[in-house]
Amino acid sequence: MPVLLLVHSYVDHTGLMWENAADFKALIVFAEHRFFGQSQVTPGADGPSTSEYPLFSVEQAMADYNHFLFEFKQNRSIEDSPVIVFGGSYGGMLAAWLRIKYPETFLGAVAASAPISGFAGQQPEWDSNTYWQVVTRDATPAAGAPAACADNVRNSFVTLFKTGASESGRAHLSDLFRLCKPLGSTSDVQALAMWIAYAWDTMAMGDFPYPSNYLTSNGPMLPAYPVTAACQHLATANLTGDALLQGVLAAASVFTNATANLQCNDVPFDDVEQDGIWDWLFCTETMHQETYFSLDGQRDMFWSQPWNTTFINDHCFKKYGVTPRYTKVAERYGNPEAIEVGAHRSTTLSLQAALAAAGNVVLSNGLLDPWSSAGIKRNISNTVTAIILEHGAHHLDLMFSTPQDPVDVSFARWFEMQRVREWLAADAATRSL
Repeated sequence: MPVLLLVHSYVDHTGLMWENAADFKALIVFAEHRFFGQSQVTPGADGPSTSEYPLFSVEQAMADYNHFLFEFKQNRSIEDSPVIVFGGSYGGMLAAWLRIKYPETFLGAVAASAPISGFAGQQPEWDSNTYWQVVTRDATPAAGAPAACADNVRNSFVTLFKTGASESGRAHLSDLFRLCKPLGSTSDVQALAMWIAYAWDTMAMGDFPYPSNYLTSNGPMLPAYPVTAACQHLATANLTGDALLQGVLAAASVFTNATANLQCNDVPFDDVEQDGIWDWLFCTETMHQETYFSLDGQRDMFWSQPWNTTFINDHCFKKYGVTPRYTKVAERYGNPEAIEVGAHRSTTLSLQAALAAAGNVVLSNGLLDPWSSAGIKRNISNTVTAIILEHGAHHLDLMFSTPQDPVDVSFARWFEMQRVREWLAADAATRSL
C-alpha cells in the first residue's frame, strides 16, 4: 500500500491526491510542518517563541517528516509501503529536497510551483525581476487582460510618488485611498505602493480559472482570473491623475477588499514585517527575499526598487539577531561542495545534478504564476521531468479538478499520476527480485 504524504499547509484546497488515492489503494497522510497551524513545541502557542526559533528550520522540518514516516509505518506494520510526497510552493521545494535528502524514505516527489532554483549561489543565476515580469504579463492581453492595464499600472506609481512627495499630496492620497492611518512621510507612500504591488502579486499567484479563496486563507472569494478582473478597472487607455489612482485602488481592492465591506484600508507602514513564521524563514533560510525588492519599472509595471542587502540585513539582525546567509540553500542543494544524496556524496555542480542523482521527481510550473520564474521548466533526466501549465497559476494542478480547468492543467494531473504509477511499478519490480 503506497503512502501519499502531503507537505503543504493548504490541504483544504488540494484535490489531486484525494481524487486519485483510491486508484492506488493508497493511504493519504497530511503531516503538518512544525510551528505551522497547531504543530507547536509549546501546546497552544501561536508560532514559535524567541527561544524556539532555532528549532524552526527547513532541515529540521525535513528530519521531522523522515522520522515521522519511520514511526508511522512501523506502528502500522506497513514498513514496505513506498511513499510518494506531494507539495506545492514552499511545500513543493520541501518535496523535491526530501527526495534528494532522504531517497530511502521517499520513493518519488511531485513538486508543484516550487521556486527551487531561485536562491543565491545557484547556477544558472536567477534574475529575480523575472518574478515581477510574470505579474506584469498577467496584466496584458497575453493573459487575457485589457491592453491598457499594464501601462496604466506603471504610470500610476509615477503619479503616486509625485503626489506623495508633499504633505498636502499625502493628505490627498490618504483620502483618495481611504486609509485607516494617514500617510505621514514619503516612506509611508512607499509602503502604500508596496501594498498595491502585493495585491497584484497575490492576484497573479491566484489567477485561477474559477472563483477561489485559496489566496485569502479560506476567506472571501476572489473572482475567476482575478488579475483580468482587476484590470477591468484600468481598461481605459492613458488614464491620468485621480482617475488613474482611483482605478488602481479599485483594481487592488479585488484582493484587498474582497469582502467589499471595508470602511478603510489598513496599509502596513513597515513593508518588510511579516508574521513571525515566514519572516524567520525569510531571514534564516533566505526564502527568495530578492523577489520583493527587485522592481525596475521597465521590464515590469512597477517602479525602480533594486535589491538592498543592507536594508534586509539590518531588519533581520534587529528583529532576530541573525544575518541572512544568502547561499545557504545552494550550499545544501546545488553548489560545487559535496551534496548528500542518500548514503552517497558527490561533488555535483548544480541543483539539477542533485535532482538527477536522486531521480523520480516531477516539477510543474504554471506560466500565470510568478513563482514559475524560479521553477525548473526543462527535463533534467528520464526520471526528473518538468511540465508546464500554460494556463496555470500557483500549483493549480494540485487543486481539485473542475469543469473550468484548461486542457493543459488536466493533462498535467494525468502526467503526474502516470509518473507515480511508473515509480511504484519499478519499485515493486525491484522488491520482487
